[in-house]
Amino acid sequence: MKTVKEYPELMPAEIDRSLLEAEGIMCDILNQNLLYISYAPCADFAIKLVVADEDYNRALSILNATIVEDSPQE
Repeated sequence: MKTVKEYPELMPAEIDRSLLEAEGIMCDILNQNLLYISYAPCADFAIKLVVADEDYNRALSILNATIVEDSPQE
């Protein structure tokens, strides 16, 4: 499994997961409950969207294309 993207909040990760799954890429969200643990401030609690190694490049392309499409045009 490879991490495609990291998030400070759960909702954007859920949105990206739905985008990838709509394209047939199975993925998972890791660390979604660790944000509520406050006793270790130096720990890595980033929410991570992960995909299978063979889907990594395609997942990156899909997520990057979504960012470009959502950008405001000048």
